[in-house]
Amino acid sequence: MASGNGRRPNIVYLMTDQQKVSASSVYGNAHVPSPFMDEIASRGVAFDDAYVASPICTPSRATVFTGVHPLVHQVTCHQNRAPYNLPQLSELLQDSGYYTATVGHYEHDRNLTRGWHEQVSFSESGVVGKALQGWYSHGSHDSGWSSGALEHPPEEGHASRMTTRAIDVLDGVVADGSPFFLHVPYLEPHPPYFASPPFDTLVDPATIPAPQQGDDRRPAWQAEARLQMGSSDATEGDVRRMLAVYYGMIAYVDGQMRRLHSALVDRGLLDNTWIIIGADHGDYAGEKGMYTKTESLYECLLHVPLIIAPPEGAQWPRGSHISGLVDQVDLFPTILGMAGAPVPDYAQGHDLVSWVSNGAAQPLRDVAFSQVGDYHGNLGTTMPSGIAKAGRHPSLLQGARSKEFSYLRDPDYGDEAYDLRSDPAELVNLLGPGGKEPAEVASLRGRVDRWEDECIQLRDRLGVVPGFRGFDQ
Repeated sequence: MASGNGRRPNIVYLMTDQQKVSASSVYGNAHVPSPFMDEIASRGVAFDDAYVASPICTPSRATVFTGVHPLVHQVTCHQNRAPYNLPQLSELLQDSGYYTATVGHYEHDRNLTRGWHEQVSFSESGVVGKALQGWYSHGSHDSGWSSGALEHPPEEGHASRMTTRAIDVLDGVVADGSPFFLHVPYLEPHPPYFASPPFDTLVDPATIPAPQQGDDRRPAWQAEARLQMGSSDATEGDVRRMLAVYYGMIAYVDGQMRRLHSALVDRGLLDNTWIIIGADHGDYAGEKGMYTKTESLYECLLHVPLIIAPPEGAQWPRGSHISGLVDQVDLFPTILGMAGAPVPDYAQGHDLVSWVSNGAAQPLRDVAFSQVGDYHGNLGTTMPSGIAKAGRHPSLLQGARSKEFSYLRDPDYGDEAYDLRSDPAELVNLLGPGGKEPAEVASLRGRVDRWEDECIQLRDRLGVVPGFRGFDQ
């Protein structure tokens, strides 16, 4: 899609890690200081109902870059690698004449490295890696909720170091003269929940509503997961402080995104550049009495911010909120459409730019699907940044959600379903003891069956060669 000046546009895709939609000022949480995201939303469109295909990093990112769901690309847990024979978004853009570059957490060790002219890992040796090691040395291994201050100033923090490297890469990209795709996936606000001053105290914990934790009606596996996270040791004050730091981490990365954006402005690029801001998945951050993530398909892990702003001067809605279920898999055809590149016929998503340009009159879908699990590695509990052992699933979990109900098929611990109208925090399992399955949930169950068949047929038609089921990392 050419911009108003007829030139092929640049595309900048910024990503946060583990930012749930409820931790976003754009979507109404006034406790999260993120003015840059607010500004980009005011210049474009915020999608209110955007869901990722998986609640953990590798499957989620593989979905964006292959254009198909985990059931097709077969990356369902952190053991998996991206398939060998599906072209990746960066390759398709490169084939269409784009200079492609990425700086950050792009899963460089899980076969998502193809098609980049330039790539810089989030753990690059030197000051970037040192900042990462310093951050990840914090927190307690028997606690998912520990939080506090880092010893270094924000200028020496990980997001700042990554932004400096991204600006260096941008100069090389601009010098090439080609239209470019620049992907900057930040690691913040990924736990451990620690931030440099003043971001560790930027938000007053006393002003934050305590997360809903639920009661004994929660699925049984959650009790073991909470033990492994040390949840019972946390006072309400501890939880509020953790959440305040989580919000402060978002404020920190928001400021670093602004730094990168200012570099685009200084180089005169905004009149021909699309900006996308999203997240790979969410975070419990105290909801259900849990922290970080698990291999589960809940609202707080799947519902994420998604903002798209057009080049300056382009004819497109501005300051709009668009409702209607959006799937993370939509980014694949959307970005290819921005570039005027052909979209493979197997892509499972929709072009969001075309949809919005046509008034978003008809919903793209009535159900969003997700998958995770099939984990057979050796990792135990990996707090404070990872997953509780009880939160890993040896079987594949599949889920479907409408705007009214959610359904989760769990062969290991029993199926779950929630009425999102009366129970948006998903605390009362409709399929628990004494529960009665509503007709809407039975319909979602059938939709999961049909989606599984559709994905398997597509996987077989494409002859997908799965990536190496590697050792735990």
